[in-house]
Amino acid sequence: MDITQIRELFPITQVVLPKTENAEERPLIFLDHGASTHAPQPVIDTYLSVLTESYANVHRGEHTLSRISTEMYEHASDKVAKLVGISDLSNSGMEVFMTTNTTSSLDLASHIFSHIEGDYVTTALEHHSNDLPHRNRGMTHHVSVDERGMLDIDHLEEILQNNNVKLVAVSAGSNVSGFVPDVHKIARMVHDNGAKILVDGAQRMAHMKIEMKPVDHPEHIDFLAGGGHKMYSPMGSSFLIGNVEDGDAAPPYIPGGGTVEFVTEHEAIFLKGPERHCFGTPNIAGAIALGRAAEFLMDVGLDNVRKHEVELMSHTLKRMDEIEGVHILGDIPLDSKIGVISFVVDGIHHAKVSSELDRLGGVATRNGCFCAHPYLMHLLKVDPKEIEEIRKEIISGNLKPETKLGGVRATIGIYNTIEEMDTFVDTLEEIVKHS
Repeated sequence: MDITQIRELFPITQVVLPKTENAEERPLIFLDHGASTHAPQPVIDTYLSVLTESYANVHRGEHTLSRISTEMYEHASDKVAKLVGISDLSNSGMEVFMTTNTTSSLDLASHIFSHIEGDYVTTALEHHSNDLPHRNRGMTHHVSVDERGMLDIDHLEEILQNNNVKLVAVSAGSNVSGFVPDVHKIARMVHDNGAKILVDGAQRMAHMKIEMKPVDHPEHIDFLAGGGHKMYSPMGSSFLIGNVEDGDAAPPYIPGGGTVEFVTEHEAIFLKGPERHCFGTPNIAGAIALGRAAEFLMDVGLDNVRKHEVELMSHTLKRMDEIEGVHILGDIPLDSKIGVISFVVDGIHHAKVSSELDRLGGVATRNGCFCAHPYLMHLLKVDPKEIEEIRKEIISGNLKPETKLGGVRATIGIYNTIEEMDTFVDTLEEIVKHS
């Protein structure tokens, strides 16, 4: 992977942050890919082309633009499927639902299983989007994590054996620590216990391969959710890949336009397939751009992306380990970690650290609780009594959780360089030195 050529494809790498009263002009170093990634020029071109040359609604239109738009929209699903190892989607027993974001994908999956008897299982390391939808629909058990921030697989086995579980929801990569569970090992355990698995792939899709495997494989993934804006596509289009039979057996997610075969005054006959749950006009341009982003990642090669990312992580973590007062959240080995580096600094509030990284070095990071409060509190080793005190203050309206809790997160992207990571660490050292 030629990093120079890769960078040339991303207009964002040319951005220079303006001089202000408190900051000098400085090149942008974007390390907030865990929140959203920027699109490369080929994806931007595809998106703009749809808007300017073939903008029309899909399905049920016989005019030229509608046929072109429909064909491109439907092929986007094939491209996303190929990214996760499904070479022939139509004969795979799987289908792709185009959604608006990963949260809606996970909620759709939870809905599909809400009409089946049994409990949900999720984990203590999840983003809220892979926890709260399941809590909202039924009994939900939580698999614990160990002191290092890694999943307790024995606890999962215990939950599976002692409860009537229908669905296990687990992240393919933590947005806080970067921990990558062995989702295929978990899938085998889940299937051996008569349940199915839902994988939140949002944080992993742009970092390393994830393969769904054929439906008759004991380690196959039943449902996989991903977000376009975390895999170099514009915001507003994401996906859920899932089992055709499960999708068709569930009532429509939101009944309405686009979901029906035939309607009378007294009856509605709903479609089968992805349209059953994909209501209204979809984000057509976004979905087509998402398919192009999947092609882009396949062209570059996720193995190449992974190798580059590990080199940057190894270099950066070694340097950060030498800064007194800086603490990495989660003790995760490199071979089980995507390019997510969350940390805290003794004596400096996380918002101040993130703000100073931007002001002094042009380094864009995320700060706060990362929509994963239980996991963050575990990694921060927050005492249960303090958690209860914070809870009471929040209920009374006197406190936001980020006021006391939080960290700073740097997430590595495909176009980041060693030089940029050095600027990040150099700036962090300066902040600590002058604190």
